[in-house]
Amino acid sequence: MMSIRKDASAALYALANAINEEFPKVAGPRSVWTMGRAVIKPGAASIVPGYAELDLQYRDATTEVLDAFEETVARLIGEINARGGAKVTAEPARERVAPAHMDEGFRKHLAVAAEKHAPGKWTEMPSGAFHDAGVIADFMPCAMLFIPSIGGISHDFAEDSHDQDIARGCQVLADAAASILSA
Repeated sequence: MMSIRKDASAALYALANAINEEFPKVAGPRSVWTMGRAVIKPGAASIVPGYAELDLQYRDATTEVLDAFEETVARLIGEINARGGAKVTAEPARERVAPAHMDEGFRKHLAVAAEKHAPGKWTEMPSGAFHDAGVIADFMPCAMLFIPSIGGISHDFAEDSHDQDIARGCQVLADAAASILSA
């Protein structure tokens, strides 16, 4: 009986599970992905879902890894569709934003200021998120400064930062800006 159902939620769960199993095989050292929203309709326990939607976001600093994620999703969808049942398709929610590289000069000013205020306790890191800096990097020099999140938790309801880290981040930014302006 189950084999004749076109259960959209079963296909969604299969895809989500396969993504979590397959993405680590192609991920870079700082890759991240999130499946932060799922919609299942009609959403009643006794009715076979006829529609399901899953939002997937993946980020990395390299185009090669982003391409590998995209290819992996396409392959997984093909495998799920080959099993029969509900048909799975993928649609981009927005135009893909290529990884943006921050201005080396600005990064150096931030590094000097960070070392002054947090000696040995800072690191350079990429961000694959859709920050304003990534969007404008093609048009003007830019860089980003992140402050630590308590327990390293970010992009989560539990995200928070210590007041002293917020203040230190402001000091780093002010010193870097002053250094850029005097250069």
